Amino acid sequence: MSKELTKRAVEMLLKGATLVSDPCPYCKGVRIMNDGSALCITCGKEAKKEQDETAIPKTEGKSGNGVIDTLDQKIKELAEALQKEKDYEKQKQILYAMNEIIIIKEKLAKI
Repeated sequence: MSKELTKRAVEMLLKGATLVSDPCPYCKGVRIMNDGSALCITCGKEAKKEQDETAIPKTEGKSGNGVIDTLDQKIKELAEALQKEKDYEKQKQILYAMNEIIIIKEKLAKI
């Protein structure tokens, strides 16, 4: 992921975008939904006019930060998927997605 794509994803999250529960149809990466467009934070492809039904709601948890809580939950889900996955290439994709989420969390913590 490029620095520009990371910056765009963080800006979208800060402006109220939500994480999409369905992975990117192209690379299986994490997507962000904003104004009917879903941006993949892994490959950068953007699907227009999608329904927001698949978006994870921005609810606040114990930490008080809904975005961070959502990212933590996504990492847990990916860790569970990684334990079950036998295919090496899919394991690499899961680990890459987890790494990208961690990078976003670190950037959000600095803001």
